[in-house]
Amino acid sequence: MPLTFLPSLSQTAITTLRILPLLSTTASLTHAYMELITVSAFLHAAPTRTQLSKFLLKGTSPTPTPTPAARKELQKAKTFAAPAWFVNFFNVGVWSVIGLNSLTLLSASANLWLYPENLGASRVYYLIGLGAALGHYAFVPLVGASVERLFALCAAQERGEDAGAGKGAVESVREWVGVHKVRMGSVDVVAWGSFVVGVVGVLGA
Repeated sequence: MPLTFLPSLSQTAITTLRILPLLSTTASLTHAYMELITVSAFLHAAPTRTQLSKFLLKGTSPTPTPTPAARKELQKAKTFAAPAWFVNFFNVGVWSVIGLNSLTLLSASANLWLYPENLGASRVYYLIGLGAALGHYAFVPLVGASVERLFALCAAQERGEDAGAGKGAVESVREWVGVHKVRMGSVDVVAWGSFVVGVVGVLGA
């Protein structure tokens, strides 16, 4: 039941409110996909033999396989660069993730409990989307260890200290990516898909 003390909204404002959770989850899912692409780059060999790479190499033939010395140097460089790169990435990216997810939670809640008129059957999908968006935060403890480890490795590097025993930088990145894939492929996709169905249902009615 809508709250009677709330101001009434124009049809344009109501439509915007209905669409807002879909817009924010679309942005969140896109953000997550770009995170996956960029962070995963530390885990794979450079694809120098793809058609795009061959075109950009302009006739320069890539080696069939990197030499052992080249692989060793590349791995060493990744180990050194990953902590500082990840700390920079995380310090910026975490705020946009929180902002987009908060927008989803607030707008979905406003649709469900402040202005629920004519939601009809779409209410169920808005509830599922809201639950999935909340579920995003359930993965925070699962990525916490790898994030803290990479921050510690970065700080140790800046002090010129040995990182010591335990998982290294690339292994920590791999751990983060593994959890991120599950999170993106589960709650992030479910939230987005639920709002797609919900918005189409309520606006198409």
